[in-house]
Amino acid sequence: MAKIVENKKGFLVIECTAVETMKFGGIGICDYCNEADTTGYYIAVLNCWYCRKCYTEWMERAIFYEEDAPIEKRNFEYYKELLGLKDNE
Repeated sequence: MAKIVENKKGFLVIECTAVETMKFGGIGICDYCNEADTTGYYIAVLNCWYCRKCYTEWMERAIFYEEDAPIEKRNFEYYKELLGLKDNE
């Protein structure tokens, strides 16, 4: 089941299964490495779904830029609603 993921860098991220990606036209294929995974992460600032491995690697090198926040928030709110998430999930 999809859930909002907290992270130390403050990015807006949703963990969801490969099956749940079908709600937004995905099939559980990582947008970075093109490998399949059963669970991954929708990263709103990138508007991409990453497998666990790529998400972990990206999080190590990612830098939060405040100027990206409005678009990140817009993407996040759209996918949050699409996946049926509430603010406390």
